[in-house]
Amino acid sequence: MIEADLSDIRRLRLRTVAIRGLDDLVRPSEYRVRPEVATRAVRRLRLRGGLMLLSGLALIVGFMTGATVLEDRSADLESTGARVPGVVVEVRQGLARGLPDSIEVRFAVDGIERVRSMNLNDVSPVLNPGDPITVFYDRADPERIGAPGVSNDPFWTFIPMVIAFVLGTPLSVAGTIGYSRWRRRARALRRSGWRPGRAVTVRSRSRVVTIQFDDPAGGRLTVVMTRPVMLPIPREIVLGPVLVGGSRRRLSVLFLRGPVLAAVKPGAID
Repeated sequence: MIEADLSDIRRLRLRTVAIRGLDDLVRPSEYRVRPEVATRAVRRLRLRGGLMLLSGLALIVGFMTGATVLEDRSADLESTGARVPGVVVEVRQGLARGLPDSIEVRFAVDGIERVRSMNLNDVSPVLNPGDPITVFYDRADPERIGAPGVSNDPFWTFIPMVIAFVLGTPLSVAGTIGYSRWRRRARALRRSGWRPGRAVTVRSRSRVVTIQFDDPAGGRLTVVMTRPVMLPIPREIVLGPVLVGGSRRRLSVLFLRGPVLAAVKPGAID
């Protein structure tokens, strides 16, 4: 029997779930897991949920801050910049799908004609070659230009803004669920500790497991594994020795043949 440490206890990994669509489970082996190590595994998942929540919130705040800064920058240029008539000479598609389009505009600054590019965004008007356009530019820096409805945000801001927008909300939601789930279970563990038992039946599709406790008065406990678990934990890992911690709806089960930790909720008690 193998004496397990924290690194041996399995949990969902981003790479295997997002890329391969699998959990990081290996073939079953008999492990001995000390209660303090099992408790640390629960706290690790609580920490991971908290870090995901904070990362998601930071990305959301970063996106909102960046959007506000760019909007204020564009509004300042529109209100204080010099205005000159111009014409659209070309409309260019984004270099790749999802990247913003751009336009080439011809206008004059101090009698000198120039052609410059401006980046479009989702709220920019539909423009075609030959369309008249009013260009405003910074008198101190004529290369800084814009137009009504065309904020001309720098291209280098687009990728980080998209990343922050796309990842911020999912990370916040997943982090909130994970942190809340494992924070409650970590608290319940401080009061209950771990009880040894054995999983004697399992219905993999419904994730229902029946556990027989080792102590004579323990009886049986039927639990349902909560999501997310990309695939059901294999029967050969589930059936066998377990540690059960927590109480009521704040239960954790450590399947010692994985070893793999799962959040569960009670079904029926025999």
